[in-house]
Amino acid sequence: MQDGFARTSAPEFLSISLDNALPPLPGEKPEQIASDLGRGLWSLMARAGRNVLPGPAHRSELGLTDELDALVEAAGQVVLTSGHRLSELLWTRSGPYWNGALARTLILQQARQGFLLLLAQAVTPRAILFGHASPLVVELGIEGDLDLPSPHLVLLVCTVDPTGKAVARRGYAQAIKNARCFMPVGSAFERDALEALIALRDKLDCHGVDCTIMRDLGEDGFAREWQIGLRREETTIGQLRIVLPSDAGSAEDGEMGAAMAEDGAFALTPANFEDGRFVAWLEREIGKNGAANGE
Repeated sequence: MQDGFARTSAPEFLSISLDNALPPLPGEKPEQIASDLGRGLWSLMARAGRNVLPGPAHRSELGLTDELDALVEAAGQVVLTSGHRLSELLWTRSGPYWNGALARTLILQQARQGFLLLLAQAVTPRAILFGHASPLVVELGIEGDLDLPSPHLVLLVCTVDPTGKAVARRGYAQAIKNARCFMPVGSAFERDALEALIALRDKLDCHGVDCTIMRDLGEDGFAREWQIGLRREETTIGQLRIVLPSDAGSAEDGEMGAAMAEDGAFALTPANFEDGRFVAWLEREIGKNGAANGE
């Protein structure tokens, strides 16, 4: 049976194919294609809680090793259709690929596939770039929205060729905030806005307010909104929603309303981020929620 992901919380199996997915239709963005590798990467990120940024007291931006360790720990909860746990056949450094350790493990474990989970400084449709290290060429190509500025988190499926050498067959790349925070982002604009939210989170922490930033991450990708939870000690004092444009590079206020979307959510655009309306709305809503709770 071909290796693939099987989430322990559900009976379905997510198979990782060695073939390319169908190419996107004309005008369709790559991230709209729910590929098997994409679903596998998103599922792993969600299991590891990389779509949630709790207050600094619970988890701050610690570093690359901490982010990767969280993903490896989550991989230990995922069983492949071969019976192996994903963590047994997952590497977060390219060294084992080049020195033969990956291939030897697959041969010894009698596993058809292994996986590399790498942080890339740049990604092309056929290769991962690591700065001074040699590029890692991917035989059948890399999926995902490669037009987004890096860094990207890339999941690769590898096999062993007849000579006993590991070959990277396919990959999926997901843009993230940075090397110390693997929160997925859909545009350079989202990175800037997320940076502002994190700065606000840290400021609120100094005033005893715990601020959690979350983005739903499912099999079809990540939701186009952030959810902000505000707590003081054990009491919830507010829940805010921020709707993100589907294409932040071109969205204007007219496309998403002046500022407010349905259900009281704020429709964030580059315009209302740049002119300060977004920050003003955040401060106003946090103030209202605090006042309503006797603060």
